[in-house]
Amino acid sequence: MEATGHASDEPTRVLIVTAAMGAGHVQVASELCRRLRVRGAVADVLDLIVAAGPAGLRLQRTYRFLLKRAPWLYDAAMRFWARVPRPLEALTAAGSHPFEKALRAEVERSRPDVIVSTYDLASQALGRLAHRGNVRAPIVTFVIDPGAHPYWVSPHVLRHLVPTARTGEQLRAYGAQGVEVVRPVLRPEFDVPPGRADARAKLALPRTAHIVLVTAGSWAVGGVESTVRLLAKSPDLLVVVLCGRDEQLHEQLTGSERVLAVPWTTDAAAYLSAADVVVDNAGGLTCWEALASRTPVLLFRPLPGHGRFNAATLAAAGLVRWVQ
Repeated sequence: MEATGHASDEPTRVLIVTAAMGAGHVQVASELCRRLRVRGAVADVLDLIVAAGPAGLRLQRTYRFLLKRAPWLYDAAMRFWARVPRPLEALTAAGSHPFEKALRAEVERSRPDVIVSTYDLASQALGRLAHRGNVRAPIVTFVIDPGAHPYWVSPHVLRHLVPTARTGEQLRAYGAQGVEVVRPVLRPEFDVPPGRADARAKLALPRTAHIVLVTAGSWAVGGVESTVRLLAKSPDLLVVVLCGRDEQLHEQLTGSERVLAVPWTTDAAAYLSAADVVVDNAGGLTCWEALASRTPVLLFRPLPGHGRFNAATLAAAGLVRWVQ
């Protein structure tokens, strides 16, 4: 994307729409924004969860509740949605007014030349606004999940950027237009991640230990504690757990034998590089960061819905091993 696209050489204005449904969507949006600004564009990020007010918070809480308390229901809904997309898409469209209102207000305020979405609901809402003529700027969907799902696809979005060829093939089958495979967008520290010895020295981790790093995103959902206790049964392993923002999980695991519980950290690159293997349950951004750190990834007990879709795609591509 060129930073200057006008005859008057004014900088290109880019609106990046994301959602705080975990950290992955937001981190990708923030890094895209940083890169665009470096190239001279005027780029801003809109968190649709915040912008939509109470409706956004309800959506976030509902999603988190389903992952933690009713994963079977979330999984069944996502699988049904993948097979028969129209009924659930119609249902979400019926409740999308607060999100569309927030998007329309921001578009009218910032007047972007290009809109980039890193969140599926945002792409759907933007597509409907474009269909009605409320949004005239071209819309690009940056698909952050390798596992394809029809909700990423809007017939009024003309370009879809995807992380794997298999993702692209599946999204084309759902009707996606302008599909292009691109590299995952990672933060600068993953351009040249530290070596294992340097990372362990920085984090004061044992130099010769066999270290398994357990990750579960910023919300630490998906039965992390049971996975950790299973791994900790091995006397040969040091299990390091990134607890995200879950203070209760950090407290529960602190002091456990052969377990090092780590609260929210901005030094994920060092922990990923320090490990011998990463055990992940989402197949999202952290998985790509681990691969960039040259650390092998095992997907174990993947999250329902999108986590299982991601696991299937990444395993089929030979990027990770799905332990079943």
